[in-house]
Amino acid sequence: MPRNGIAEPDVDLEPSPRIEALDITPEILARSTLPDIQHTDAHLLHIDRAADRSAEQWARAIMEEVPAEVRTTLERAWQSIALRLTPGAPRTVAGWSIAHSGTDYVLLQAESALDFEGQLLFERRENTVLLATFVRYRDPAASTVWERALPSHLGFVRALLERVAQFE
Repeated sequence: MPRNGIAEPDVDLEPSPRIEALDITPEILARSTLPDIQHTDAHLLHIDRAADRSAEQWARAIMEEVPAEVRTTLERAWQSIALRLTPGAPRTVAGWSIAHSGTDYVLLQAESALDFEGQLLFERRENTVLLATFVRYRDPAASTVWERALPSHLGFVRALLERVAQFE
């Protein structure tokens, strides 16, 4: 049975010392367009060739260039929190709308039918790729949904970054 009723990532990878959790800095927070953010997390992937791809290319590598079973697990997890995604639509990455982008960053956004919205920031730096999450509750009761999903979310983030690190 999945923990907290949310599907866990089904990825068999060794933890990588190349990935670290970060505190959100004012510079990272400034990239979000959400008002009243109630949750943030950030992870940094240390990778020598980070500059070889744009931020959007990194987002696609991390979220779209995955085996079918990983994609299915991601889609089930996103369905479990009722994210309104549009896979295959223009200006999307894995169904998440591209809210803003530049050469060094892309900000993805999705709304949930459960009264919260989230953004994923991918930022390419010289030898690292940052993945940050921002969540805003439109209704205070939505915090319960996100708190249930949070352990799985953090597991997915780490597993996806570990996966891309092994193949780069």
